[in-house]
Amino acid sequence: MSNPTTISSIADKAGVSKSTVTLALKNSPKVVEEKRLKIQKIARELGYKPNPLVTAQMAHIRQKKKQKLVTSIGFLSTWYDEDHHQRLRWPIIGRFCAGAKTRAEELGFVFELFEFDLNRISSSRIQQILESRNIDGLVLAPLQTSTEQINLDWAPFSLSTIGYYNAFDKIHRVFYDNFHCMQLVMARLVEYGYKRIGFITNQETETRGGHFWGGAYLEFQFRLIPENQRVPLLSMTKLETDLETHDFEKIHDWYLKHRPDVMISFLDNTLHYFESRGYTAPEDFGYMALTWTKDMGDCSGYNQSLEGVGATAVDVVVDGLNRNERGMPRNYSTTLLEGKFIEGKSLKMRLPE
Repeated sequence: MSNPTTISSIADKAGVSKSTVTLALKNSPKVVEEKRLKIQKIARELGYKPNPLVTAQMAHIRQKKKQKLVTSIGFLSTWYDEDHHQRLRWPIIGRFCAGAKTRAEELGFVFELFEFDLNRISSSRIQQILESRNIDGLVLAPLQTSTEQINLDWAPFSLSTIGYYNAFDKIHRVFYDNFHCMQLVMARLVEYGYKRIGFITNQETETRGGHFWGGAYLEFQFRLIPENQRVPLLSMTKLETDLETHDFEKIHDWYLKHRPDVMISFLDNTLHYFESRGYTAPEDFGYMALTWTKDMGDCSGYNQSLEGVGATAVDVVVDGLNRNERGMPRNYSTTLLEGKFIEGKSLKMRLPE
């Protein structure tokens, strides 16, 4: 039986040190690409296979070292208005942040919040601040718009991001399972007896959510709702980034034209608008808020567990630190979390007709 290929035999054939081979097999950017690919090719030709017991032991050793050496995990938010010294959309971003902070501290890391106004501070300055604070792990909060750009060198950091953004295209992503959420909500409304289910969305939120909200709604309609009971999706374009303020007259016109017996939206402000015009829920129509929060009171909705998303984003970062993964991963992943249906008073069971 031939002896198994070792790191030493690969190093001898490649004419490099054992440490260089180790880094190349980990796909480390510390080894130039040409040399890294050459070493990996030699390893394949020699039939190299890592010893799983040794690999597990080294991972354990690295983990212990990292827990001693990594000073902090950062949470990077761009929802800050420097001119007025105020946080934007903090009820949502703050919940992501709170979950991330709790989880980081549970794991023994120091947690640091970084808030920047991209209109007032350059990417190079942000980079300088992060590196000067010895940040090794970084959770990237949702950006203010899906097209916003932040041009940093990600190589020093183990990363995760919250949401779907072009600027974070190849970074491990954590989000709530919005496709499953919409399908569950639609199925539950059918159980309530609702037949004409309407959905009010907007282009920016759809892009941030990977277009799964509208996709799930339309798929459910065409699969399970009779054609004569389908309500056209209403996609709005007017949206303020912090309050989701719609053109409510357009929504009212849509309601009068299509007469949905239940409406789905993201927040509860559309419900408040209809109430200001004399409508009541659930008497005139049912109402569901997809991103339900406790301050919505008796409104029915779906609690997306934003704190859980933040905590899971930290878990992804820590996993990267333990594997010595920095920068853009070779194979990036998406982790989706489920939420919980909230039985409020804006829905009621409808008697069969």
